[in-house]
Amino acid sequence: MTKFKAALAGMLVLAGACREGLSAPSQDAIVAGSAQPLQNLVTGIAATDRGQASAFAYLLYPETMARNTARIDPNEPRFINELIAVPIDNSDFIGASGWTAGFQTVRAADQLLAGTTIAALAAGDQSATRGYVQTIKALDYIRVVQLRDSLGAPIQGNDASVIDPFRTKAAVLAYVAAVLDSAYQNLTASGVSASFPFTLPSGYKASGDYTKTATFALFNRGLAGEVAVMRAFDHQSPCTTCFAGAITAFNIALAGSGATPSAAQLAAGPYYEYNPSAPESFPNPLVDNHIFLTTNFVNSIQAGDLRASKIVKAAAASSQVSGLQLTMRDPITDPAITANLTRTIPARRNADFYLIRAQAEAESGNLAGATADVNAVRVAEGGLAPVATFASVAAARAGILYEMRYSLVYEGPFYLQALREYGALTKAYVTQAGMPALSSDPAHANDPLQTVIPIPSGEVAARSGNVTPQP
Repeated sequence: MTKFKAALAGMLVLAGACREGLSAPSQDAIVAGSAQPLQNLVTGIAATDRGQASAFAYLLYPETMARNTARIDPNEPRFINELIAVPIDNSDFIGASGWTAGFQTVRAADQLLAGTTIAALAAGDQSATRGYVQTIKALDYIRVVQLRDSLGAPIQGNDASVIDPFRTKAAVLAYVAAVLDSAYQNLTASGVSASFPFTLPSGYKASGDYTKTATFALFNRGLAGEVAVMRAFDHQSPCTTCFAGAITAFNIALAGSGATPSAAQLAAGPYYEYNPSAPESFPNPLVDNHIFLTTNFVNSIQAGDLRASKIVKAAAASSQVSGLQLTMRDPITDPAITANLTRTIPARRNADFYLIRAQAEAESGNLAGATADVNAVRVAEGGLAPVATFASVAAARAGILYEMRYSLVYEGPFYLQALREYGALTKAYVTQAGMPALSSDPAHANDPLQTVIPIPSGEVAARSGNVTPQP
């Protein structure tokens, strides 16, 4: 990814309320459809996508809101005081994060899809390119919805001078589902190129080869299943057929891994790579001496769980902010381990898809199927004995939450999202033993129990305060 900064410098993509003109790498002196312009454009899309996926808003804030981790820095107490103690300020760095990069990716994707470069490609290369770009565009919309949930989001149009209205979560997810289906048709079309006609970052080959259209199509179906489950749990506009559709999509995505996947098969997926050296200077964002695990996370892991390797005693206790001080960390956040600086992070991996399919199966009444998918992760990654068939949906939910908590920590807001979907981020949850208790609110009497990051103030101002989602 060392080319990413250069690509971004030549490719201004603006989001949401921005009105400035757009520019892309000049093609005036280059034959339309030649490899270099396409490579520049795709590199820019991959770079902005990684930027959204690598933000604290995506990897850290949801884990703090779910009381798994905390960044304890006396020089920046908002990492504690806003994410736990008081509502998030939508005008500061926490409230404004996890937004712009997503819409930058969408704008860049739409530019490429509508431009002359793709139109000049051979038919098979066109299909492959459209399939890749549409899938990444959909992925970035998914992240925006994961962080904002019921607050909604705009569906961005092609005219940069237009401030697009806010749409409901249901409308955005229906749009994303359609984008993913269109992408899948392109990735599996007759005559589609076997490999993409551009070079993707090496992380796309870190665990499986996702530079192949056939493999990337499986990733696309996993995302389609994920979106279908999100739609089914959307209480404002429930989708009665979505759980069935999710299972169908996941069955395609996971067909090659079977009922008892290995740890390597669970790890399969496209990954983001990091490079701390110049000129990129973009290390893994989670390498931070201030990030610690909460006592509840540490004490709630089951005896014999191999994922306890994610929990070690820090060289020194954290600082103290608002009465909170912690002593344990995940080794992947330790700056003393230099290999962490280049450690890859998955965009999605098969373990995610097994656990989200388990959600769909449980809610559909297929408790045996849900149990099998939970055990797939529990056995291969946790090294634990499989659990017996769940006796109820409530038992299945508890089993799914446990596996998400310990397998997917620091990979995205999946555990927080499941807590939201199950209505489980409650006073009873946050008052469990070992949950962060602040000196200003030790009994959580005034805890806002927030589950979403607010709409950034700039977006609110651009719409004169009207961010009420429209169908």
